[in-house]
Amino acid sequence: MNIQEIIKIRREELALTYEAIGEIVGVSKSTVRKWEKGMIENMRRDKLVLLAKALQVPTTELLGLELADAHEYADEPETVAAHATDDLTPEEQKKVLEFIKFIKSQRDNND
Repeated sequence: MNIQEIIKIRREELALTYEAIGEIVGVSKSTVRKWEKGMIENMRRDKLVLLAKALQVPTTELLGLELADAHEYADEPETVAAHATDDLTPEEQKKVLEFIKFIKSQRDNND
């Protein structure tokens, strides 16, 4: 499922309007509609995180990543951490987000 489908399905499941999501994320209802219609391809990371919270889904789900993908990067924490800057490509951002999720899941499993 792509990000547009996830936005639409979760928005409808939660009975949220474009305006309600926009208020949570800090964007206009027009921007939310454009995300849902696929008219805006690049979304800022901070907005992606807030959108995930509004839709009550993991950020990685919006990015189309599976938890299993995190294991590819589990042996490279120094590399991932060293490149966690604002100038990362979208693919690199996905990898960083997935690695963070993996680390947090390991912490939760050890509690």
